[in-house]
Amino acid sequence: MSLIKIDGLNVLTAYMHNLNEGVAFYRDILGFEETKNMEPGILMEHPQAEIMLYLEGERQRRESASENFNHISFCLNASNGVNDAKEKLEKAGIEIFMEYGEFDGDFAGIQFCDPSGNVIEIAGQP
Repeated sequence: MSLIKIDGLNVLTAYMHNLNEGVAFYRDILGFEETKNMEPGILMEHPQAEIMLYLEGERQRRESASENFNHISFCLNASNGVNDAKEKLEKAGIEIFMEYGEFDGDFAGIQFCDPSGNVIEIAGQP
């Protein structure tokens, strides 16, 4: 039995070096919507997932993806599959820093960073 009973995720916080750039990335690339200004950050939510994201500005940007592995990443599903998401991200100039191949044709995944170096993962159907 656990010490604390958890009944859900309230909010995921991503620290951004530039709040406007972060909001634009999560809105334009990943489809999040601004829901509330909560200085020093912005609360955003995704219409297709039960996740709210709080972006807080004025943090130092991480310079490489390798610096992120001691931080939490969050995993998203892509409606048209991982390969479609990968193509669109690369076309938008977003670097995929880790790609793991398909497993039995049923599962694939990629990892990339937001503008402040927070790790984002898309995994699921190839």
